[in-house]
Amino acid sequence: MTSKNPGTYTNIKIDDNNRFLYMFYAYGSSIAGWNHCRPVIAIDATFLKSKYRGVLMISVSKDANNQIFPLAFGIAESENNNSYEWYFSQLRNAIGSRENLIFLSDRHQAIANGIVKVYPESHHGICIYHLEQNLKRRKVKSEVIKLFQSAARVYKRKEFDIYMSDIANVDKKTYDYLMEEPPERWARSCSPQRIYDMLTTNIVESMNSVLLEARELPILRMMDFIQVKLQHWFYERRNKAEGTFYDVSCWVEEELKNRIDLAFTLNVFPVDSWRSRVEEEGITFLVDLNKRTCDCFQFQLDELPCIHAIAAIEKRNIKKSDFCSHWYLKESWLKIYERQIHPVGHTDSWIVPESVKSQIVKPPDFKVPPGRRQKKRHIPATEPSKITFKCGRCRRIGHNRTTCIYSPALHPFSRKHREE
Repeated sequence: MTSKNPGTYTNIKIDDNNRFLYMFYAYGSSIAGWNHCRPVIAIDATFLKSKYRGVLMISVSKDANNQIFPLAFGIAESENNNSYEWYFSQLRNAIGSRENLIFLSDRHQAIANGIVKVYPESHHGICIYHLEQNLKRRKVKSEVIKLFQSAARVYKRKEFDIYMSDIANVDKKTYDYLMEEPPERWARSCSPQRIYDMLTTNIVESMNSVLLEARELPILRMMDFIQVKLQHWFYERRNKAEGTFYDVSCWVEEELKNRIDLAFTLNVFPVDSWRSRVEEEGITFLVDLNKRTCDCFQFQLDELPCIHAIAAIEKRNIKKSDFCSHWYLKESWLKIYERQIHPVGHTDSWIVPESVKSQIVKPPDFKVPPGRRQKKRHIPATEPSKITFKCGRCRRIGHNRTTCIYSPALHPFSRKHREE
């Protein structure tokens, strides 16, 4: 892998009996492309379903087109302090650190401990989806959950305080529970660094879904599957970036177009060559195009023009792409996928050093439990069910033939039959 893909970082840790413990690898193409992505890394682990089980640790970010950018992979026996500390140490060896770096994960304590030990200078954020699921398990009212979502997503600290005050008035226990975690870890307006639009770890969950079938394979076959998938992604996205005529990525161009319709409904009053006063439904916002700021705070936190900034830009008849961060430019998009991922080829073509040939790595010391291996995860009661019922009598969705009230031929145990 390292000879076919220059710059690739790999490492394997074994115990005193030469048994497999941990593995880590990051393609050189991903390491080089990461320097042109926003400094936010989402991390999670998913269960492997092969003979020796274990977990697959995944680190991903987002590219200029807001698509998943795979960064690094690791394999361990379970999610614990030792495995995550080793994983983060290898991640630091591979990609180093960056200014204003943010890690995003669920509330797993081992992840938090690993980040504190290996990346003490970075910020660790919590996925608001997992926090919302915890609220649902506590049987919190839907009204309070909506207030929590609004509080987590707003851009202004003042609006955050208003939503949290509403939560405290409706449900003081839930307010106290939310404040157990510092708002800096889950609220966009309180984050010490820009978190952009990455408030959840959905991009990691999506990566887990992509690798759903591969997780049943042995480790080497799974790595082959990942290599083929990443090779295809890098090739297709590089072609798409080369084929675009915009100065920014396709996703950014679409976002700006969607905001133009709203921007045309606003009133713009220029103050000077850079600043404008923009009115929206009686509320005034001051936009400074030179500093790239707006009173709504969306312009400076997302580093993309908000509707108020777009209104001011259109008033001056200048290019909107000039006010987008370099993270979203076509130039960055091309640099992210500048390098290719090459296949490792057949084993006969490999040039293996003698030091590697002489090293014997035994399987992990894992006792295979009896019974059939679990292939599907347990779905918690808080998740909405994807099962749809279709009646065998009237063919309508949402009920079965026993509870059908539309069919002329009544079922002996139907609700309508019991009422009669």
